[in-house]
Amino acid sequence: MAIRIRKAKAADSCGIARVHVDSWRTSYRGVVPGEILSGLSYGERQELWDSILSLSRSGTRCYVAEAQGPRIIGFACGGPVREGCETYEGEIYTIYLLDEYQRKGLGRRLLLSVAERLFDDGIESFLLWVFKENHAAREFYESMGGELIARKDVKIGSAEVAEVAYGWKNIASLFN
Repeated sequence: MAIRIRKAKAADSCGIARVHVDSWRTSYRGVVPGEILSGLSYGERQELWDSILSLSRSGTRCYVAEAQGPRIIGFACGGPVREGCETYEGEIYTIYLLDEYQRKGLGRRLLLSVAERLFDDGIESFLLWVFKENHAAREFYESMGGELIARKDVKIGSAEVAEVAYGWKNIASLFN
């Protein structure tokens, strides 16, 4: 099956919302409290993505992985780093794939699409945050050359969940 990676558009918000909710429910079971996962709403996520995709946020880049149909099966977004950071200029904000499409090279294609656009925008380094207990994602980022650079706790519902950051000091190294 051919999978196409393309720039996201406003009309993609429903498909992105479905991937966002479904991938949280499969990827974060046991990491995020169950009541948070069961309370996720396609409608609320679509409103969020309507807002993100319709606004002209300076430097934010979003891409989708699309299967035949067309059906969105994954997405990734990035842009300028959100929290003050002297070492890293850019950030991958999100990267999600439906469970059945993981471990097929699509995460790599999505990450590289965003990274390439950041590089074209003059951003030479980036970081991303991932739940510490999301071992599959952490292995993926390490295989892509990410270096473990930081840790923090975030509040999700009533729980504290640990996140770790991976950084790439030279985006260009991803394209070799």
